Formats: sequence, structure tokens, C-alpha cells
Amino acid sequence: MSEQHLLNPKGQLINVNNIRPADVIRHEFVETAIFKAQKMQEQLAEFKAQQMSEFDAFLDVLAQEYGVPMGGKKGNVTLRSFDHKMKITMQVQESIELGPELLIAKELIDKCLNEWSENANENLKLIIEQTFATDKKGKVSVQKVLGLRRLKITDESGKWQRAMEIIADAIQIIDSSRFIRFYRTSGEHEQAIALDIAKL
Repeated sequence: MSEQHLLNPKGQLINVNNIRPADVIRHEFVETAIFKAQKMQEQLAEFKAQQMSEFDAFLDVLAQEYGVPMGGKKGNVTLRSFDHKMKITMQVQESIELGPELLIAKELIDKCLNEWSENANENLKLIIEQTFATDKKGKVSVQKVLGLRRLKITDESGKWQRAMEIIADAIQIIDSSRFIRFYRTSGEHEQAIALDIAKL
């Protein structure tokens, strides 16, 4: 494409003499800004990869000092400077889905509710129904279901406890991502070093 022509949305070459000067200037600004943004994105990606690698290297040195090899993704760790005015955190975030075992667990929970029906609190029944309710995509809330396991419920038949074990078996980790974040203290306030252009 020559400097005297620009492609329009239909893929046609238009002579710049037939284009409004403001449109040409706008095109050049957008083109230049996008080029710079892509370069900055590449630099940030390289910076992130380098810092994660150095973070892992430090943990490996620490593990060697204690003679304990480390495996898997390293995360949920905080490193602080000696004066505690700077810190780096590495976090592992897992995406979780609940497998078909959840249907079996729901059957056991329903049996518990039926057995407790004489003395069961209607609010508990409502909580259970809301817990297993699906969203517009037909998915059950993972957090709500896992919240059932934190309830201290004693069931002599053992059905409730078995249902909680089945829920544990239903948990499937489908993805795992690592995030590295940087902080420094200014005065008495700790501030995150924003690397997201929208937060600058």
C-alpha cells in the first residue's frame, strides 16, 4: 500500500487526496498508537516472564538450602524487602468446575431434608434449593456449593457427611493461572504498583 493511498473498510484503495485531512491524521494517530501499544505489551509480557522466572529461581535456592525439592506451580507466596517497604506476591488462582458427582450429592442432601422434614427449618430447605439453583448458563455456583461443606451439621445416618465427601470428589480444577504483583510502602500506606494502563 503506497503512502498516497489508504484502505477503506471495504478493502478499497483510496487516494489520500480524496480523503479529508482530519481522517488521514486520525488514521495516522491510531496506527502509530496501536504500534506503540503492541510494543509495550510485548515488553510487559517479557518483564512478567522474567520476574516470574527469577521469583521461581529464588524459591528453588531457598528449597535447596533446606534440601526440599519443590514441584508444581509455585504460588501464594509473599517476598518482602529487608526493610519491609517493598513486597512481591505470587498467587495461584484455580478455575473450578463441579462434575456429575454433584447430582449424587444432591440426592443424598434431599434425603437428609426429607428425613429431617418434621423438625427441619424451612429456611434451611430454601438455602439448599438456592445453593443448587442454576444460572442462565445452566451452571451451579461453585462457591455456594462449597459453602455447604462449612456448615456444621450432625447427621446420625451419615448421609450428610457422605454428601460432603462426594462434593469434594466433584471438584475439578480445569485451569490454573499465576499472578505476580508488586507493592511499595509510601509513608504508612502500601500501594500496588499499577501495570494495568487503565489503573494509571
